[in-house]
Amino acid sequence: MRKEVLKKPKGKRRNDGGDLLLEKGLDHLTEELVGVAEEIEIISRESSTIEDIEGAKTLASDVLEKYSALLKRLGRRNRMQLEESIGPVVEQIQKGLTLLKEAPE
Repeated sequence: MRKEVLKKPKGKRRNDGGDLLLEKGLDHLTEELVGVAEEIEIISRESSTIEDIEGAKTLASDVLEKYSALLKRLGRRNRMQLEESIGPVVEQIQKGLTLLKEAPE
């Protein structure tokens, strides 16, 4: 009788739950970035209250800090991939934040 040897599937290897947690964190951060970019766009188009503008500034600053912290944790290749995939959204948020900071209060 022959013993069957189980082979691990080829492809991405996950050495522990760390990679999966990082992936989920990336997904969540991406959703946050897109949401903040949309919020800034809406606020910049409409006449908004000072509270709305301040709230958007805070949201943008917080999500940009999370993005920067994540970039520091990633290796060079992963950092480049992240910058390519969501870099344009981050740039949009940075420009929007600059405009909000320049807005008269």
